[in-house]
Amino acid sequence: MEKSWFKVHSVDRKGNDIMIKCEGVDDQELAHFGGLDLHVKATKTLISDSQNGMSFPEKEGDYNIGNKVVALYLNEIGELLRNLSIDSDYLTEYSNIDLVKMYLENELKNPEIVRVIEKDNAEIQQEREEIEQEEKEMWNGFVEGLKNRDM
Repeated sequence: MEKSWFKVHSVDRKGNDIMIKCEGVDDQELAHFGGLDLHVKATKTLISDSQNGMSFPEKEGDYNIGNKVVALYLNEIGELLRNLSIDSDYLTEYSNIDLVKMYLENELKNPEIVRVIEKDNAEIQQEREEIEQEEKEMWNGFVEGLKNRDM
């Protein structure tokens, strides 16, 4: 597949510049144009990779760091839901977390959404199994190397 790329140059909520560059394969499953799939894939990758940065704060005594990060991601998802709404004025009385809760209560009944999630979950499970198999093979190779060394 052909690689695509995008660059986001913006400012964070504190006014600091932030630039994100991404290159990868746009699967064009969600949208058959314009890099939306690559954007989602990059965001999912950033989210899954964020766990790598959490061990240091935990060592420093912040045992809630994982929950804080998840809460901030969910809050931003709520902001996305607000911005995608056709009538965001109606939503002013709701917090971003309320919007996430309403989404979970309502949209997960939509068969099209359920299919997307089930497909994604199957891909996650397959990746887990592949990683598990690689780790098992590495361990078996290590053990076999020890056995051969001791002979």
